[in-house]
Amino acid sequence: MPTCDKNERRAVEAAEKGLVMKRSLAILLLLIVGGMPTAASSAAIRPKQAIAQAKAEWLADIRAAAHSGDRSTRFPSPPREVLIKRIDKAAKLYGFRVVSIQMLHSLQDATVIVISSDRKQSLARSTPKIIDLFDPRHPTRTNPSSYAYEAYFLVAQTTRGVPFLATFNRWRGPHAGGGQWAESETLYPFPHG
Repeated sequence: MPTCDKNERRAVEAAEKGLVMKRSLAILLLLIVGGMPTAASSAAIRPKQAIAQAKAEWLADIRAAAHSGDRSTRFPSPPREVLIKRIDKAAKLYGFRVVSIQMLHSLQDATVIVISSDRKQSLARSTPKIIDLFDPRHPTRTNPSSYAYEAYFLVAQTTRGVPFLATFNRWRGPHAGGGQWAESETLYPFPHG
């Protein structure tokens, strides 16, 4: 058996520990972002932690797409005032309160929207329609995905500030995609497997 000095042993142990932690985090994010209803994703992780982890991954993805993604794709990126009007209209139609709206700029605008309501089931069922109102589809040659914004991250929380669902997308290739998270199976806004 080869011998190692104390520093080498510590380095190997630290590397192994880091690898295990990275794998654990990757599995956890897969469970959360993929919408897999498991005890690990709903009991071990608090809603705010789940949202923070999913948002961090989403931000990393849109930054990576801005750096190495398809720069020929163009999104209309309506200004903040238009987004606010659209969200206000959705709030009136679907009975929620707007907590915050952020506009991030990777290559083009990406939105982060937080809304609140204690009518969880109703809001979960309305989420696809809410998204259609603030991020409507209009296909063009330079925007085949046809969405208004490059990316969005939508969080719905109770009036006490506890998240109960999130949905997010990013449309700039090469790795366009998205996900959703909900505190329970009945609150997922989109079909999932």
